[in-house]
Amino acid sequence: MTYERVFFFGDSITLGCNDSSRLGWPGRLCRAQDRQVAAYNLGVNGDTSADIAARWRAEALARSRNSPGLYVFAFGFNDAARPDGGSTQVELDASLAHARAILGGARELSAVLWIGPTPLDERVAPQSTDSGCWDLRNAEISRYDAAYAGLARELAIDYLPLFTDLSREPRYLRALADNDGVHPADDGYAVIAERVGAWAAWQRAWLP
Repeated sequence: MTYERVFFFGDSITLGCNDSSRLGWPGRLCRAQDRQVAAYNLGVNGDTSADIAARWRAEALARSRNSPGLYVFAFGFNDAARPDGGSTQVELDASLAHARAILGGARELSAVLWIGPTPLDERVAPQSTDSGCWDLRNAEISRYDAAYAGLARELAIDYLPLFTDLSREPRYLRALADNDGVHPADDGYAVIAERVGAWAAWQRAWLP
C-alpha cells in the first residue's frame, strides 16, 4: 500500500538540527523518492519518548485529513541522557512503556516504522547548556537501542537499528566531528537518509 502522508516523530536528530539545508534526514529521504507525498517533520529538539507519547496522536490527526498516513518514530537519544549526571532522563522501563503505548496506538491507525537512536562523539560529553550539564554516553544509548529492538520483535513492528552501524561508519563519525558531536553535519543526515531509504521495510511501505 502507498501513503499520501508520512509523519516523522522524533527529537533534534529527526528535526535536522544544524543541517544547513534544513531538510534533516526525513526531508532528504522524501526528496529522493520518485513520487509526491505530504511529508511532515514533527521532530522537536529535546523530546523524549514521554514527550512524543503526549503529543503524537493530536499532531498526526490534525494533519491526516482522513487520508492514510505512514507513521515513522525515532526516539531514545534524549531518554538515555543523564541531566546533571543523575539518573537517565527517562528510565529504560518507562521508555519501553512509552514506546509500547506510542507504537500500539499508531498501529491502530495505520502502518508504523521505528528507527533507533544514533551514536554521538563522546569527546563532547558531558555538555554544559543553559539548562544545566547533560551527560550522554554511547554505552547508555546502546542499552536503549537493544531493548527497543527486543520490544519491536515482540510487537512485530519493523525496527531499524542505526546505532551500531553508524558507530562504525566513517562518514557519520566525520559528520559528528565536523559539527557539535551530538548532531551530525549535513553529510551525516544524508547517511541516515540513505540507510532508511535502503531499508526493506521503508521500501515496502513507500513503493507502489
